[in-house]
Amino acid sequence: MAASSRTRVLQYLPYLQQQGLGTHVITILPDGAIAGSQIDVRRQPLRKICYYLWAAWRTWSCGLRVCWGGFRHDILFIQKVILPSPLRWLLRWISAPIVYDFDDAIFTTEIRSGHWLARLKEARNARGLPAMLSLARLAVVENDYTADFAKAHCDVLKITGPIDTSPYTHVEPGVAETVDSPVVLGWIGSGSTVAYLELIGPILQQLAQHHRLQLLVVGATYELSGVEVKCKPWALDEEAADLATCDIGLMPVPDDPWTRGKGGYKLLQYMACGLPVVAHPVGINAQIVEDGSSGFLAADSDTWVKCLTQLCGDADLRRKMGERGRARVESDYSLISQQPRLLTALKALKATSS
Repeated sequence: MAASSRTRVLQYLPYLQQQGLGTHVITILPDGAIAGSQIDVRRQPLRKICYYLWAAWRTWSCGLRVCWGGFRHDILFIQKVILPSPLRWLLRWISAPIVYDFDDAIFTTEIRSGHWLARLKEARNARGLPAMLSLARLAVVENDYTADFAKAHCDVLKITGPIDTSPYTHVEPGVAETVDSPVVLGWIGSGSTVAYLELIGPILQQLAQHHRLQLLVVGATYELSGVEVKCKPWALDEEAADLATCDIGLMPVPDDPWTRGKGGYKLLQYMACGLPVVAHPVGINAQIVEDGSSGFLAADSDTWVKCLTQLCGDADLRRKMGERGRARVESDYSLISQQPRLLTALKALKATSS
């Protein structure tokens, strides 16, 4: 259920196994514990402390298994976990090369609450990520921003996403069957990122005065006066079908150290569905979206209004942009196009360490 583990580790396993690689997965946080990471430390500090203590125990116990496994496996692939310094010391004695994958800018912090626990986590990440990268022979990252950080410590392989396109239905924008049906603007995310919609709230309110539109929010609750908003809980087996009901995909984000390290996965999901997209040109967004071809990059409010107005009023444009976006994802960001690159890197590591 953790997006980074699912997209950057687990979905590779069938292909790697088909190619003759044996795999053994150790999971620190099982699915039932993922909700603990969403606890707001400012509102429930005691619950958050208990979660951190449990997660620390799991990190130690699983980390010891990783160290032991290093003597029996050819490669250790560590995804985003920062191990305590004694375990990092043990790993220095293991000959198996380490691959370290991280998809977010975890050398900074997502929520600067000022709470002492948040500051402690930020300090741990600031020290721990360089220490983990110094153990690695290869870092696998999402974008140039995180690659620039990692390459000071080890070699780097950039794989954005990737996204398994098979569950996503190629739908034509403008699925409305009648003239009176609304244009559906889609957004998918979580409670920690839904506040980004506030960046375009006034824009959507302005558009709603001239177009019949609906905002579909998947994975969070949201209200916006003057705009018809439909909220739906996120479910892994339903997210593709939910997005397939939309006409346009939205990705508003602020420009800060955290968002510059994001992987643009929302955009890949929208484009895999054949939806045109509108996004702020922050970080990897500016590379994923070919402005004017598969969607629009909008740096300011006036541009957002102009782009969304154009898309809302032109179903044929939505269809053409969606088709180009789907083709771009399949070519450059799909699982089927990127998994051979990871396999090649792993084989090279094995060959040089033998």
